[in-house]
Amino acid sequence: MNLQKLRPIEPISQVVFIHDYFQLVFQDETFSIYNHVELKIGDRHVHGGQAGFCDELVSLIGQRATEVTRPEGFALSVHFESGVQLLVSDYGLGPEAFQFNNVAGHLFVEQNVQYGAPPEGSATLSRR
Repeated sequence: MNLQKLRPIEPISQVVFIHDYFQLVFQDETFSIYNHVELKIGDRHVHGGQAGFCDELVSLIGQRATEVTRPEGFALSVHFESGVQLLVSDYGLGPEAFQFNNVAGHLFVEQNVQYGAPPEGSATLSRR
C-alpha cells in the first residue's frame, strides 16, 4: 500500500466518536479507526479509553497530518504538525484496523494481523 495516498490534504475539521470507534475527518477525507490507539505527545502516552484521551484527540482539530507511516508492530502512525503522533495497533477485536476514504473517492482498508484477544505475550502500545 502506498502510504502517501493515506496522507490527508486538509487539516482535521472534525473528530467523531461512534460507539466503539472514532473518525478523524479532514474535510472530504476520513480515517475510521477501529483498533486500540494511543497518542504520543512528547514523552507522554495517552491511550484510548484513558481520561483525557478524547480531549487530546479533539485538540488536533485544525492540524494537518504531516506524515503517515507504518512502524513495525502497528497498522498505522499519523504524525501531526504539533509533533503529536497517533499510533494504531495492528490487532483488534474485528478484522479491520482502519479505513481511509480519500478525496478521489477511493477506499483503503487495512486488515488486522490478528483479531480477537491481543496476541499471546504482546506488550501494550506504549512499548515503542
